[in-house]
Amino acid sequence: MTKQTTRFGVLPEVEDAWNFPLFEAIVGRRSRRFGYGMELAHGPFVYKSDKDPLPLTEAETAMLVAAGTGVTGAILCEGDTQGGMVKSVGRPHPSAIGAHRTELFFTNDDGLFLYRGTQQKMTKMKEYETKENRDKVLQFYRDHTVKLSDGRFDLPQKTPGLFAHNLWVTNRPGTTLFMPVTDVSQDLIRLTVNMCDPQGGRYIEGGGYYIVDERKGMRPAGTEKWAKKGLLDRNKVLPLGRLEKIIVSWLCAEGAMMGTLMQLALAAMGLGGWLHGGFTPLIVMGGTPICKGLGLRFVTSKEDPFPNPVGLDGYFEGFCPPYYKNMDDAVEAAVSGMGEKLDDWEKRGMVLPHTVTNEEFEKAVPGVSEDGVECVKDICRYIYEEYGKYPAFNDTMHLLYFIQACHLDVDFYDKYFKEGAFLHTHREHIEKWHGQAAAEKKSAQSK
Repeated sequence: MTKQTTRFGVLPEVEDAWNFPLFEAIVGRRSRRFGYGMELAHGPFVYKSDKDPLPLTEAETAMLVAAGTGVTGAILCEGDTQGGMVKSVGRPHPSAIGAHRTELFFTNDDGLFLYRGTQQKMTKMKEYETKENRDKVLQFYRDHTVKLSDGRFDLPQKTPGLFAHNLWVTNRPGTTLFMPVTDVSQDLIRLTVNMCDPQGGRYIEGGGYYIVDERKGMRPAGTEKWAKKGLLDRNKVLPLGRLEKIIVSWLCAEGAMMGTLMQLALAAMGLGGWLHGGFTPLIVMGGTPICKGLGLRFVTSKEDPFPNPVGLDGYFEGFCPPYYKNMDDAVEAAVSGMGEKLDDWEKRGMVLPHTVTNEEFEKAVPGVSEDGVECVKDICRYIYEEYGKYPAFNDTMHLLYFIQACHLDVDFYDKYFKEGAFLHTHREHIEKWHGQAAAEKKSAQSK
């Protein structure tokens, strides 16, 4: 991958992309798949590119990563009981209850990488105020990108890893394939606190929800003791599957929104690419002997015949065994951040958006009760002991979307499509972003 040595933020190509009209990008968003070095051997669009595959540069990759999951500054968190969520870092994509439990893997000709965006710290209220501030896009990318292995990641170009209609194009030389992976375990624990603890509950009035296991005859899922104590209300029944559905729906949307934002950036920059789900997540994450994939750790549960992805050792780990001795420890870790004081948040170099004192702001933060946490431990312990995994009915880690980027071969579109199939940014991209390199290559070939 070509490294950017010039001041990134003031480059004219960066300036053009940064100021590209929003609604032009929205209405110009398309799936544009055919890139440099690709070939369609049959069907209505038979064509073989006469150009060599051209990998994305470091600058191009950093721009896409920033569009999908960069840091944008402090979140506002205005409201009467929403104070705890202010201890989150603003990102381009929204996140339910400030969870941000999605990390971005990507692969290109050089290797498999993990962009640890959740490790970033904000530096100001609005992260990019000037052109010079945009240098941080590249710096953040360099500081938080980890190389996991050399070469393209292990994904055979055949079914069942990839769906048949995507074999010709996915993960080909020159392309960059982005893969957002979401952990639901931490925030399922936190959501359970909010549904069961009357003190910390955002979604309840009176007693907490009475969690039951619908697969076991609606029996209490570790909740009977707490109903007897009056912490939970037996008239407010909530099946485990419904509880899990809430958090899976909330958090797995993050990958989709990352992908949409990256598609808008593709249009602004003049790159080809598209977002799709034409793959088998279990194989891509590495849950079968077919290929190593992303190399995630998997565990086998009691009732589910498919292995469950729980994390990437040392980098992105679920809040469950084997990363914690038991679910009690996982619950303690998941709720610990809910009690962090704003003074401590600022001491870690973070920025707060409000002008009121931290003491005044924190009066709106409900916190959690000791009984509430103990109740959640009982629920989570029931799930793990009964099913041998956490969550009970869903995977710990989810991968639902690929976002692939490439350099668009506009000659292909000129041959087969009407005017308007691509934007002026696509026509101009090579000259703007690779002008000097392209000219040097052409000169070398003519000698």
